[in-house]
Amino acid sequence: MDGVIENTSTDKIIMIDKLCKRILGHPEVLGRIIKGFIKEAENLSLEEIMELIKVKKDHEGNYYFQQLNNVSDIPHHRKVEFDYFCCINLPQKEGTTKRIYSDMEIQNVENSGYSLVTRGQDYLSRMVIYQNGREYDYRNYKNMKKTMSFSRQLKKEMGI
Repeated sequence: MDGVIENTSTDKIIMIDKLCKRILGHPEVLGRIIKGFIKEAENLSLEEIMELIKVKKDHEGNYYFQQLNNVSDIPHHRKVEFDYFCCINLPQKEGTTKRIYSDMEIQNVENSGYSLVTRGQDYLSRMVIYQNGREYDYRNYKNMKKTMSFSRQLKKEMGI
């Protein structure tokens, strides 16, 4: 009986984790995070940001928004999975765009045994490495794009 209870509890946690990740990717939730925390979005309304997320591409086929592969597997380092890894091109007042790479993390446990700040630094580093060969290379570091990691402990807030 103990095994059944443990499996049911684990299945419930996995299900809640998957649902939270889907909620994070909803344009209204993601739009509010972008609007509230990303300086480069300050000149855009929430509705404009949500439209960028929904439409994904402009009329020329360029991406406004992309949900990216959430697995980071760097040789000689452990593999990690971001909860929600994406990039968005935010139109600026002067007619340019700013690409921002973001990772949204949901914590299932109150005390994970490590610092979330340290984990965030590791994840930020991985997002910069992801850009190597795509945005910049050793000859042109100025094309490196801004990276941001957001982490929130939701289990307690959801009463789980």
